[in-house]
Amino acid sequence: MGKFESLQKIIQYRFRNIDILRGLIMILMAKGHCYSTIYQTHFTESYDGDLPNYGSMAVFLTRWVGNICAPGFALLMGMSISIFTANKIKIIENQSITTQLFKRGVLLIILQQVLNVPSLFFDINNLDNILVFRGGTLYALGFSMIIGALLIKVSKQRLLLLGCGVVLTNYFISSYFLVHPNDNPFVHLLFTPGVNQWVSINYPAFPWLGVSIIGMGMGGYLMEDKNRFINNTWKIGTTLLLLFVLLRALSWGDYNHIADTNSIINYLVIIKYPPSIAFIMITLGMLSLLFWLISKFESYSIFNPLIVFGKVPLFFYFVHYYLYIVISKFTNHAISLSTMYVLWIVGLIVLYPVCKYYGQFKKQQSENSFWRLL
Repeated sequence: MGKFESLQKIIQYRFRNIDILRGLIMILMAKGHCYSTIYQTHFTESYDGDLPNYGSMAVFLTRWVGNICAPGFALLMGMSISIFTANKIKIIENQSITTQLFKRGVLLIILQQVLNVPSLFFDINNLDNILVFRGGTLYALGFSMIIGALLIKVSKQRLLLLGCGVVLTNYFISSYFLVHPNDNPFVHLLFTPGVNQWVSINYPAFPWLGVSIIGMGMGGYLMEDKNRFINNTWKIGTTLLLLFVLLRALSWGDYNHIADTNSIINYLVIIKYPPSIAFIMITLGMLSLLFWLISKFESYSIFNPLIVFGKVPLFFYFVHYYLYIVISKFTNHAISLSTMYVLWIVGLIVLYPVCKYYGQFKKQQSENSFWRLL
């Protein structure tokens, strides 16, 4: 038992960079939800609609930097599946690992359905939507974890090819077969966002599954040789960003959006719903460079607050969401963007000790405890 605990401590430090990156993504996500609940503005870059009018560069950048959040969660979740599998494979059987991942995936989908229930009571007009199946970030991640549980024995090379294939397949399906509005709930659950009497889907499962599978492949390479993997991430990131520039030059890969090189906003804006090839290229490129940069300085204590957030992602997800909704009830709709940023920071300050306490509580629970899942 003592050897196992020592191994766990080594593993936790070895992948400190993942916790830091996850924590960074989470605070950017909190900024996005503060933006939509308190500043009360939310833009939707849809594959079948017009681009939003952001109004100013400051507003656009506030929105744009948050684009790394969803792919970041999907990518890191895939990497975590590979790391979890590699660490547990000598202790428990494949079937047990698959079962654990499957249970957690189902839990994420269930939690997605209850996430919005308390917030619905802030607006009585939304109560009629309580029975609609919701497909947000947790739904997409839960679906990806369920499928990922079935792929734990696939080689890292094949995982990368499969993940890229899934992303490309969804893009072609959305671009050429689902161009016209579709009211089929299964289409929305899997391929394109949509709302009808049965579902309300922002994050269809298929494209985010592709990113998660890519993450599983990358996790395999990370476990094989951490230093070599880190040294290659800046090359991966730079290559992906250059491919994004190439896609812009070819006017392809971003659904019906043809980028205007005379406008910085128009050039950088990317279609997120569902994620286009251009979206995947630039966000994974930025994430790769961030991972490389963080890994070079991961031992610095300045990153400790991010690690506190990064170790309790699901807990943070719920608590921050409700916190900013509550704050929004005490603010004026017409607050300035700078005031919104202040309230975002205030929220993070409030969340820090709460997340730190929960992280300590979670660490004290047994391996089979329900709290380990949150």
